[in-house]
Amino acid sequence: MRDPPRRDPPRIALHSIRATRLRSSFAPRSAASGTAEAAVGLRHAVVVAVDPDNGVTEILDYVVSEDCGTMINPMIVDGQVQGGIAQGIGTALYEEIPYDEQGQPLATTFADYMVPCAPEIPGVRIFHLVTPALTTEYGVKGLGEGGAIAPPAAIANAIADAFRDIGASFNETPLTPRRVSEAIERARRAKDARP
Repeated sequence: MRDPPRRDPPRIALHSIRATRLRSSFAPRSAASGTAEAAVGLRHAVVVAVDPDNGVTEILDYVVSEDCGTMINPMIVDGQVQGGIAQGIGTALYEEIPYDEQGQPLATTFADYMVPCAPEIPGVRIFHLVTPALTTEYGVKGLGEGGAIAPPAAIANAIADAFRDIGASFNETPLTPRRVSEAIERARRAKDARP
């Protein structure tokens, strides 16, 4: 049996998420200035290819730059960043805990609960900025959350960028193939209905 003709070729898009400076009452206070400040240098950039007909998303490239201040053990830093990105990819594309109308979980085993495995995690290019913190011992800064928080936003925005011309919006994670293809189809119908 022959496959039906494709409506569109796969689309490729890049999106970048950046956080540069945060202020928080929970950050260490600088004795010199009396201000509470935590400096963060973080950028995630992702290139995705999305098949518009079946909604399958493939991550083609992933680049991150981070600044954890003084790196005490660079291998652990790289592992923490890579692990956080894998977790973030799971949040963006795979992991979900659905419930039925009675509140019973529908994903009770790993057969039902999708997680990314090695083939779904791209090689990540990691670049380090080393700006020692002035208010912590040894100049270290936090690292773990940065790898896990940014990927869903970067991936969702890259997918949205790929279909910006038709006005498709992607507002719920995980961005499963079903959700992506349904959003694309809704946007196509809305675009076709416009005068």
